[in-house]
Amino acid sequence: MHSNLQPSISSVPSVIAVRPMIMLTGFLGAGKTTFLRSFLSELSSRQYLADVILNDRENALIDKQTLQDHAASVSALTGSCVCCEDTSDFYDLILTSSKNKHHVLLIELNGTADPIPLQETFTLLESTFYLRPRWQVCVIDARHFEKRNQFSELEKLQLETASHYYLSWNSHLNEKEELQLEQRIKEVNPHASRTTASTLADLLSQAIHQNRRHTLATKQASKSLADFTTFSLEDPKVHLHDRHQLAHEFTGCNIIFPEAVEPDRVTTWLEALPESVIRAKALITLTTDLDCRFLHERVGLEVSPYPLTVRKIDKIPCSGLFIGPDLNPQEILDLTREYLHPDCHFPKS
Repeated sequence: MHSNLQPSISSVPSVIAVRPMIMLTGFLGAGKTTFLRSFLSELSSRQYLADVILNDRENALIDKQTLQDHAASVSALTGSCVCCEDTSDFYDLILTSSKNKHHVLLIELNGTADPIPLQETFTLLESTFYLRPRWQVCVIDARHFEKRNQFSELEKLQLETASHYYLSWNSHLNEKEELQLEQRIKEVNPHASRTTASTLADLLSQAIHQNRRHTLATKQASKSLADFTTFSLEDPKVHLHDRHQLAHEFTGCNIIFPEAVEPDRVTTWLEALPESVIRAKALITLTTDLDCRFLHERVGLEVSPYPLTVRKIDKIPCSGLFIGPDLNPQEILDLTREYLHPDCHFPKS
């Protein structure tokens, strides 16, 4: 008798997971992964579990290996421009994290990504995974901010939508220079707050306690993932900022290192790479320590004097990735063979 008064099953909103999301942006070599490692350590000390999604242009597995002991899960997604190419794999990884009971989702974008299309699209996920709060932390290299020639506009674009910013390499500035830098940052984004890994972890802790773990799905348009995760820049209905096109001026290449190399060869090799290489990462086994791997890095023309020690995992080969505008992969391979080992090669397709 009362059946007509009962709502249909299809009209009852589903219960969905709620989780904070923090997206890291910042130009090539700004220190996003270094900040992420520190932040994960702060979360671990507070007994929080994080899912991490890494996006890199050529080989996200390199950074994945450096984070494997610091997060509940680490997923690597290699893609030249995750913000405008087919992003179905990216959103599948996000939705996968909704199926566990971890506390936070962390996403590190590659150093040339435009965060605006992604921020807009996260809203479309709210019918299946409610990301609240959604914070964007822009990591800013204090040495190079606004000194990247034509790519300074891309760096500003990554800052404009940030809720927080973190200054890396600020020890290179005196007090007056740091105040001037903060003023320039405020001119680009007056609403972003400066943060540290510890401060951000405290804020996140408050957000987790205030959040409900689950909520009812909102009445979003019932589109499938495929309906909104694939589009083309040539599509007249898609309006991306003009500066977004700067991201497409970057190319990358990946080179496999087949054997251990002499330690004194690495720095010489990195210094010999062409100036067009804005960012270089090399996961290398040294002849002096065959049980570990070391992550060597070059940002611009600066070679890091302190490589990161990484636990060895055989299924991830030693390799290098190189990013910059209009790279010549063959030139980089020739230099790598000359300085490191003659058997270095491009990945086999």
